[in-house]
Amino acid sequence: MASLSQIRTKISSVKGTRRIMSAMKLISAVKLKRAQDLLIANRPYSDAYQETTHNIAKRCDPESHPLLRKEENPRKLHLVFLTSDRGLCGSFNSHLIRKLETYLVTETKEYDEVIFSFLGRRGRDHFAKQDLRVSESFTGITDRNFMEIAEKVAQELSEEYSKGEVDEVILVYNYFKSALTQEMTYERVLPIEPAEEQSKDETLIDYLYEPTQTEVIDKVIPKFIEARVQRAIQESQTSEHAARMTAMENATSNADDVIKNLTLLFNKTRQAMITTELMDIVNGTEALSKGGDE
Repeated sequence: MASLSQIRTKISSVKGTRRIMSAMKLISAVKLKRAQDLLIANRPYSDAYQETTHNIAKRCDPESHPLLRKEENPRKLHLVFLTSDRGLCGSFNSHLIRKLETYLVTETKEYDEVIFSFLGRRGRDHFAKQDLRVSESFTGITDRNFMEIAEKVAQELSEEYSKGEVDEVILVYNYFKSALTQEMTYERVLPIEPAEEQSKDETLIDYLYEPTQTEVIDKVIPKFIEARVQRAIQESQTSEHAARMTAMENATSNADDVIKNLTLLFNKTRQAMITTELMDIVNGTEALSKGGDE
């Protein structure tokens, strides 16, 4: 049985850990609120831009821009994998990694080559042990620099696709649904899919382009890739903060349970020691009284 001093030390240690977990939960809650506000503000713009781009793609000749081409039999896939830099966020990273490993085994057999870009240290470090072709990797992504990083990633992806070095580009990230739910998403951003076909009774009406259709396409299409990468980064970061806040809340609750159990053990141990000492006193007293009677 542990001594009272050992139990007291354990209680003190768990209380210190609890204070750290509680502080991290509060910090994550503040970061989540800020990231969630930015994400919710950006979603309507991102969705509207996506709809506009798909409508333009439907009305334009695929030969009018390199990013509008579509390979009939895609053989080269580029995966952009978004994870976090730090841990202590529950199964946020491990769930993504496990799902992606399954995806690579079951869904990429038809491709001759799979190229990776990593946004986040956890995903990069995990797959560094494997023989993969890595195009680029970024770490230290924050709400202050994610736009610059998204621009660099989008530019690299656009150049590769325009040169025919890849036939498809898929973003892999956690989609933020709520503070308790994040859903892994595979989003194909290239080739750009035209809008869904209209019914036979509807006539496809073209846009009025200003100054020209070519100039509009040259501006809108590349910007679409950047907008989707920005959206993916925001979704991933918001999901990370939510997962870390939940994990720290669970850790704090578990620490409370451990402290409660250790305190109960401390009291039982102290009571057992007191009982033992009392028994020794009683036995000693009885021994002395019997000796005196003799």
